[in-house]
Amino acid sequence: MCGRFNVIDDPLTQLLIDITGQREGWKIKTEYNVAPTQKVPVLVYDDDAESWDLRLMRWWLTPSWSDGPSTRYSMFNAKSETLGRNLSYREPFKNRRCVIPASGYYEWRKEGSNKFPYYMTPDYENGFAFAGLWDCWQGENQIIESCTIVTASAPVSMQTIHHRIPVHLTAEQSRNWMSNRTQMSVLEEILKPEIRTDIRVTPVSTVVNSARM
Repeated sequence: MCGRFNVIDDPLTQLLIDITGQREGWKIKTEYNVAPTQKVPVLVYDDDAESWDLRLMRWWLTPSWSDGPSTRYSMFNAKSETLGRNLSYREPFKNRRCVIPASGYYEWRKEGSNKFPYYMTPDYENGFAFAGLWDCWQGENQIIESCTIVTASAPVSMQTIHHRIPVHLTAEQSRNWMSNRTQMSVLEEILKPEIRTDIRVTPVSTVVNSARM
């Protein structure tokens, strides 16, 4: 899973340039410990206009058909295995795929009754491009755009930390993931539980357990 991550402006700006080929218009505010329900930058693509956009969205999916924002069900992560079946994810998976850029993410390894945090960063890339889904909920006086990070079963090399990982994409996979013209067979290939870049795993202080830090 992915329950906490950070965004650092300068390297992630270059990541967005690598994905889009567009050098202007990227503004990312550095946040060192982003938690679910907070606003995060989300990259979307419009096939018809052939245009890119970076929007701030609530990190906890609120389906368009729901009664409104809620934390009753855990919807900051979406399992890749159920995207086509789950009522909350099925339509966004078909029409509203996105990329959520991250400099690194935190995962907690369980040892006995204790959990110890680790920080995952790409060794040679400017950041992670997480596969995501987004949706738009409209109330009487409110519009909420929200997102979720897609996760997959962890490959053997990562299972000592956690049994799931966020699906992270190459620049080419990011473009294919966001285009509504991409065939389902390509999307299924993208969702395979693979490590697509060397990942550095660093133990960190339990101070990060608090989203206020």
